[in-house]
Amino acid sequence: MSSRQHWYDRDGKAVFEVPKAKGGGTRPTTIADARKMGLYPSVTTVLSVLAKPQLVDWQLGQVAGKAYTNPPQDGESQEDYARRIISASQEQVGEAADLGTAIHSALEAHFKGDQVPDGYDAYVYPVSCLIEKEGIKFREHELRLVNTNDGYAGTTDAVFTDSIGFNGILDFKSRKTKPGQPCTPWETEPMQIAAYCVAKFGSIKYNTTGANVYISTTEPGRVEIVTYSATQLEESWSAFQAALKLWQYLKGYRPPI
Repeated sequence: MSSRQHWYDRDGKAVFEVPKAKGGGTRPTTIADARKMGLYPSVTTVLSVLAKPQLVDWQLGQVAGKAYTNPPQDGESQEDYARRIISASQEQVGEAADLGTAIHSALEAHFKGDQVPDGYDAYVYPVSCLIEKEGIKFREHELRLVNTNDGYAGTTDAVFTDSIGFNGILDFKSRKTKPGQPCTPWETEPMQIAAYCVAKFGSIKYNTTGANVYISTTEPGRVEIVTYSATQLEESWSAFQAALKLWQYLKGYRPPI
């Protein structure tokens, strides 16, 4: 899984890469670049300082599964075997990430009224039905957000109004599900929603809401929505602020106010 950090300028422009000093081309933006350019870390970059037990368990499961179906080869050392299995499992993780990105793009196209790429209706249609059933109205899509006061930025999938008129932030999440097991948010996911809410609305008010829509990549047609109340978002915002302060302390960097 990529450890690349994501950065934005104060206008919300993504600065994920910068020109190479020699030879042409680009390279991933580093924190050294961010200091020089006054860039803001993404919400997911900030949250990378926290342990994510569910994600780690899933990644370890990929390694174990790959090892189970790929025994050591004749004469292969333990070190070489471990390197081969880890590399193969990372390819599988990368494939899952690529599928998640493609699903996001297909959903964005659908809700903007554009053509959905071939092969993705099976993901898009159930989500569209769920959104309609829940009475959710999208106001903005793929919105770049910058919180210059606290020092972070990011891109949210949608700003929406719910069936009772509350305004909020919604993010899509692709997930490998198992039959009979509910989709439960990973620890950082409500924190991400809360951070986007504050960046968009300035604070979390009594009528602020949030949601994650989970799209199964292993059970075709399965989608679930998890919503967050203002109280839950307030608690998640406090947790994100703590993570942000920890990130700034560990990196020795606070973007300009």
